[in-house]
Amino acid sequence: MTYQLKMEGSLDVPETTPAPPAVRKRKLRLKRRRSRVRPAMRYGIIAGGILIVGLFGQFAVHTYRTEPRNTSAIAERELRLNTLVEGERVIRIVAVFQRPWIDYFRATRGLLVLTDRRLLFLGLEPRDLLGAGDSPPTFMEHDFPVDTAVQLRPGRTFFGIAKAIVIDTPEGSFRYGVPSQAWGKASLLLHSIAARHERLIAIGVNQAKRRAATEAQRKLAQQEAAQPKFYTVKRGDALSSIAARWNTTPDHLRQWNNIQGNKIRVGQSLLVKPQAKETVVAGEVGTPKNQSR
Repeated sequence: MTYQLKMEGSLDVPETTPAPPAVRKRKLRLKRRRSRVRPAMRYGIIAGGILIVGLFGQFAVHTYRTEPRNTSAIAERELRLNTLVEGERVIRIVAVFQRPWIDYFRATRGLLVLTDRRLLFLGLEPRDLLGAGDSPPTFMEHDFPVDTAVQLRPGRTFFGIAKAIVIDTPEGSFRYGVPSQAWGKASLLLHSIAARHERLIAIGVNQAKRRAATEAQRKLAQQEAAQPKFYTVKRGDALSSIAARWNTTPDHLRQWNNIQGNKIRVGQSLLVKPQAKETVVAGEVGTPKNQSR
C-alpha cells in the first residue's frame, strides 16, 4: 500500500509542476532586459558628465576672457588720474561689482568711492569675448550727491547669495554687490554716510531755526517801522534842521503838528514820522523815507 501511494503521488506530480518553468523564463527575460538597459544608462551618465564638464570649461574660459586682471588697481588708477577733480579728497573706497540681468555671468567690477563732495561708482566693464585681448578698458561711472535724498542700506544680490549695498535715489535704486572680504570696508562706508546724514539733518535744523529767528526779527522791525515817531525839541533846533534829520520837509512837520510859522519851543514833542501804511521792505527797515500825507 505504501508503494502504491508513492506511485500515485509520483503520477500526480506532473499535473502541478508546469508553472515553475514559466516563471523562470519570465525572470530570465527580465534579467536580459535589465542587462540591455544598464549600458544605455551608463552611456547617458557619461555623456551628461562630459556635457557638464564642457559647460564649466566654457564658463571658465568666458570668465578668463571677459574679466580683466587687477580690476581694482585699474579702476583706482582711473579714479586718481581722470575722475577726481582738483582738491577732491577720498574718504572711503570699497570694491564692488554689478551684474546685469541680461548677462548675469559678466560682472562689471569696480569701486564705490565716498569723497568729501560726492559718492560715485567707477566700474570696469567686461571685455568683449570676441574682442582683442589688448583693447583699452571701458569704464562706467555713476555719481550720487551725498544728501538726505540719497539713502544707503545693506542688501543682497546674485540670487541672494552675495551681500550688497543698495543706493536709493529719487531716480531709482542701484544695487552693488560686495565681496565677502570687502564687507568690513562696506560697513565703514555705510556708517560714514549715516554720520554725514546726521550732520546734514542737524545743519538743516539749525538753518531752519535761524530762518525763523530772522523772520521774527523782520516782522518785529516791520511793526516798529510802521509806528509813528516823535522827536523832543532841544535847544538850537529848528524846523528845517529837524526836517533834514528825519528826511522830511518843514511843511510836513507843520501839517502833522498843526504848527503856524516856524515857532517851536524846547521840550516840545513833534511828530516827525506818521504811522506807515505800506509794507517795509526787508533790508530797508529803519531807513528814513519821505512821507507825504
